[in-house]
Amino acid sequence: MAQEVKVEIKESNTDEVDFAKIPVNEAFSILQTSHHGLTAAEAQKRYDEYGPNKLPESTRNPLWVFLGYMWNPLAWAMEIAAIISIALLDYADFALIVALLLVNSVISYVEESNADKAIKALTAALAPKAKCLRDGKVETIEAVNLVPGDVIIMKFGDIVPADVKILGEEGGDTSEETPMQIDQAALTGESLPVKKFTGDVAFSGSAVKQGERHCVVYATGVNTFFGRAAALISGTNNVANLQIVMTKIGAMCLVTIAVWVLIELAVQFGHYDHSCGPGEEACPTLVNMLVVIVGGIPIAMPTVLSVTLALGAFKLAKEGAIVARMSAVEEMAGMDVLCSDKTGTLTLNQLSVEIASVMTVTPGVSVTEVMKMAALSTNIVTEEPIDMVLYNSYAERDELKNYKTVKFVPFNPVDKYTCATVVDQRTGKAVRLLKGSPQVVLGRAYNKDEIADAVNNKMIEFANRGFRSLGVARAEGEGNVADAKWEMLGLLPLFDPPRHDTKDTIERCQQQGIQVKMITGDHLLIGKETAKMLGMGTQMFPSEVLIKVKNGDKNELHGFANLEDMVEKCNGFAEVFPEHKFEIVKILQDIDHVVGMTGDGVNDAPALKKADVGIAVAGATDAARGAADIVLTEAGLSTIVTAVIGARKIFQRMTTYSKYTVAMTFRICFTFGLLTVIYDWYFPTILIVIMAVFNDGAMIALSKDKVTASPVPNSWNLTNIFIMGIVYGLYLTLSSWALYQTAVKTTFFEDHVKLFSLNDQHDRLMEWCGTRVDQTPQAQWAYANLPSVFKKNAYGTYGNFQELVSLCAEPTYREQMKAGDYLECPSYWFNVPSNQIPLQVAGVSEPWGRLPGTPTVLEQCNTEQKYTRGAMMRSLLYNHVSVSGQALVFVVRNQNWSVIEKAGGWTYVAFVLAQIGATLIALFGFGGYSEPRYAFDDCEYCSLSNDSKIPFWPNKTVPIALTESAFAASVIGCTGYVIVAWIWSGIWYVLLDPIKWILCYVLNEDGFRDNKAFLREKKRNLATHSRDQNKMDPNNMPGPQMAAPSYQNPLGRVSLSKPVAAVLDRQSASVVAITRNSATGVSRVSADPNKTLNIARRSLVKQEPGSKPPAATK
Repeated sequence: MAQEVKVEIKESNTDEVDFAKIPVNEAFSILQTSHHGLTAAEAQKRYDEYGPNKLPESTRNPLWVFLGYMWNPLAWAMEIAAIISIALLDYADFALIVALLLVNSVISYVEESNADKAIKALTAALAPKAKCLRDGKVETIEAVNLVPGDVIIMKFGDIVPADVKILGEEGGDTSEETPMQIDQAALTGESLPVKKFTGDVAFSGSAVKQGERHCVVYATGVNTFFGRAAALISGTNNVANLQIVMTKIGAMCLVTIAVWVLIELAVQFGHYDHSCGPGEEACPTLVNMLVVIVGGIPIAMPTVLSVTLALGAFKLAKEGAIVARMSAVEEMAGMDVLCSDKTGTLTLNQLSVEIASVMTVTPGVSVTEVMKMAALSTNIVTEEPIDMVLYNSYAERDELKNYKTVKFVPFNPVDKYTCATVVDQRTGKAVRLLKGSPQVVLGRAYNKDEIADAVNNKMIEFANRGFRSLGVARAEGEGNVADAKWEMLGLLPLFDPPRHDTKDTIERCQQQGIQVKMITGDHLLIGKETAKMLGMGTQMFPSEVLIKVKNGDKNELHGFANLEDMVEKCNGFAEVFPEHKFEIVKILQDIDHVVGMTGDGVNDAPALKKADVGIAVAGATDAARGAADIVLTEAGLSTIVTAVIGARKIFQRMTTYSKYTVAMTFRICFTFGLLTVIYDWYFPTILIVIMAVFNDGAMIALSKDKVTASPVPNSWNLTNIFIMGIVYGLYLTLSSWALYQTAVKTTFFEDHVKLFSLNDQHDRLMEWCGTRVDQTPQAQWAYANLPSVFKKNAYGTYGNFQELVSLCAEPTYREQMKAGDYLECPSYWFNVPSNQIPLQVAGVSEPWGRLPGTPTVLEQCNTEQKYTRGAMMRSLLYNHVSVSGQALVFVVRNQNWSVIEKAGGWTYVAFVLAQIGATLIALFGFGGYSEPRYAFDDCEYCSLSNDSKIPFWPNKTVPIALTESAFAASVIGCTGYVIVAWIWSGIWYVLLDPIKWILCYVLNEDGFRDNKAFLREKKRNLATHSRDQNKMDPNNMPGPQMAAPSYQNPLGRVSLSKPVAAVLDRQSASVVAITRNSATGVSRVSADPNKTLNIARRSLVKQEPGSKPPAATK
């Protein structure tokens, strides 16, 4: 059991006071205010003293925010790569990797900050308001500007903006007081509203469910009951399911990278016996490992996806749909059922009385008299729509000044009526006027049995015409509603026409795979008439049918198999109460639908929170907006459809990049991993980093790509994303391998395209080098002077000379090795003519001057040709991988033929710019960068295969044969081969669309093969993590909007991990610290936050280890 720490409030304690226990007059004295509130000057003075009525916003250091974008598993892998590169003294790669990290962080920071600022500006108008008495006048102010001592007016639908004490009704009798109903579930865990009378207190964050009263504010901001709890425990913002998706994709990429790193290290050091030493360019194997690490990491994924979501949410906000919970964008994209309220959403919510059709029930009472009584029954102070319509519909409104309303019972959804006690100031005669639901008013009429048939018939007639009926009754004298003899005067038809665009909007919803259900509190016939006008279908039922079926009455199934079948297939329900809305949403969710629910009132809040996508329509109460995931600023259903299509476009952009990044991870890892372990061939990290900068940077354009919204609801299907990404990646790996195999292991391009050869096969290099070495003066001299020793081999060259004679025979290398730090020619080489070789040298173990470990002429020639051809092949392969990789985006962005499906302009621009850059790099290369560590600064056998000079390579630095530097991954421009790269990419691109269609058919991607099967699969795979984690108990009401807004949480919604009453002892809920002036004896509320914090610490509810929080009060 939880052990509570009780707070004992002693009478002698002059530093604290419990506002729930003191009378109103004493509260006024401590707060130094009155029934008339504060003056504007005094309010400003107190605002400066107490501060704004909100929790202190936690300010974030921009530097730490920026660095936070580099603190995630994907960034860690890049940072490890940067550490490895700097440890190997690979400064260029280190600088580029760090630059890539910084660029991604800068883009994330700037884009999300801009979206954050824009959304803050748009949501400023949604800040909670309060009606406050200032200078004796009622003013509507921002709730954040309230101060202790303010007198405010609270009514049905409001969120209590601060801790308040309820004042008595003006001129009212407390013995017959009508209490307010306050729902404080978010604070106390109580599931039912609590009655509040004069002198009671209400806490910030509660919701007014009935009544209207003046209240005095006694605590604001951190001094409130909620504020004290929030000051001690951390609030939790909603986390988008996107984070989970990114984590899973990132984990798959990291696992793939780790596997290939281990394979490379094992094969290169174990099989190929590579060595690794300290210093710059001394360990090409480890440098090559960075290719897999850097190239396989989707480093831009957090940036692209979060920026796409942020910019998309900003665009939705501009279109009238403000996102209060980022994960709601994904859920809205997957919404397949929309439960829409009728009034104000499907209709204009502009009621008018059809006076010509008013029915008079009592003989002798004229239509004018009925309209007069209806106007007198209103309370126009609250500006309730029906009251305003009735008041403005009476032509002789000036006559109403002779009457005074002495008591008014406001409408509540349970009783469904209002009752006004009105006194004729000329005669003093009192009369009670009842208006409300016709069934309710008829039920209270003294002669209901006599008039029931006529009234019901007229109600049906009105309903068939699309009218809403309102009953008006009168009783003489004052008293309670139940004790009066009510005389029903008439039936008023109210008309709320459909919006002009609603019918088209519903058709658009159906085209998007969204079933629209009307959920209305109006009469069934009104709902059917409206549905008929809108083409929605008229298979609707009253809520009592729902209840009967739920209770097991099979006679009410109307041909449906069961309750779930009825709710799923019918067109809507009428005469519903809030609990019915909640039940309808729950039933639809239980059969795996993603449900959207619209609402505007405090009673809609439970259903809004229960729904996957709670939508607060334009003009909704603070309570509804606080519970909703999407807040509309424009009226009508069309805004919802626009938001759905916008959400699906956002989702489409995110899935496009997800498929692309998975494909690229597999493509990079498998392409360069296989080339390394099969061919012992390395690729430079610098090209991979540049490719990441160009291609991943260009992917930012996807956040603004022109996409077609999916015609069916979306959901994350990571299995399909992984399978499609892997297939695309392996196909592109095959294309790269085929290019490498064709260029390096055949003579195809040499024979058919007439390009210089990149072939590095041993036989081909032996033949080429043998021919060139035979032409040297030294070889010619040896053939002439030693014909019995140097004989032609199988290649038609004097292989003995090439295989036996030291590299020192070449004057070019001899001079470079004279003072070399790695090899050095013996002195006797310098005693013979440059065109000859020594015949035999004493002390040398091998003839013709070859020392152990010294390369021969043939070995050096082979090394130079393999090095230069490999360096140009790297440029070719880089160009191909870059072009074909980014081109994949055009394939995965939709299911149509990518050639005719137009992408966004920025997507094309980004592709062209990135690939122009890649082509220029491939064309010109890096002039042999990075240069091998053990190298000759000049070479003899480093020409093209056609013996022409290699362009764009001025230094002619080549590695020394038999050294680890022979595997240096240098880059030389491939010149004309860039055309080969583009053509080769284009040829292989042609098959990507058929592969996509095959995959879509097999996987039934987005219902490609079978839409119904897709929807069933989508329901099974529906990610409910976000809803389960982020939504509180649906019976609870939302807390106040007191967090610092951000792009992820623009309305500043905060939920505590448990009700406040489970954190703080409720006995201290209304205790406030005060200060007493010793000279005057005057007490006032303290502005010292430390005293407030002390109260909170002393009232913490302590729990034994392993105990559960206190159960909510029923």
